[in-house]
Amino acid sequence: MKNLVLMSILGGCALAAAAQTAPDNQTVQITGPTLRIEAPSHYHRVRADEAYDYLRSYSLSNGMTLDLFYRGQQLYAEVQGQGRHAIVATSTHDFVAMDRQLKMTINLHGSDDASGELIMVVPQHQLANGAVAGERVLMFAFR
Repeated sequence: MKNLVLMSILGGCALAAAAQTAPDNQTVQITGPTLRIEAPSHYHRVRADEAYDYLRSYSLSNGMTLDLFYRGQQLYAEVQGQGRHAIVATSTHDFVAMDRQLKMTINLHGSDDASGELIMVVPQHQLANGAVAGERVLMFAFR
């Protein structure tokens, strides 16, 4: 009787192990959402007092800093020395660069806290091994 129970348990374990192994030729492709930066079809007019609240430095999840500032009448964004981009508001909390290199959502929480995301085009660059990494679109969260 004990042998019959033991054989049943071992047989069940063997079947479970066989069911979990998949042939090596099967792969699973997982794709995420496509990140795109599109020029806005309309602009959201931001009053000076509203825009002033957004003028600050934001820490990004990759350790870099995003700065928003004015030069004359134009609002700009710059990611840690990578060049400034003229930006416009597309809604109350969303901004896009006119050159389609940056897109951001900024949610302010009081005077020193913010959350949101930055979608940024990273230009092609040379890697340490001499290969060239092509242009990529990346997303970073605010910290």
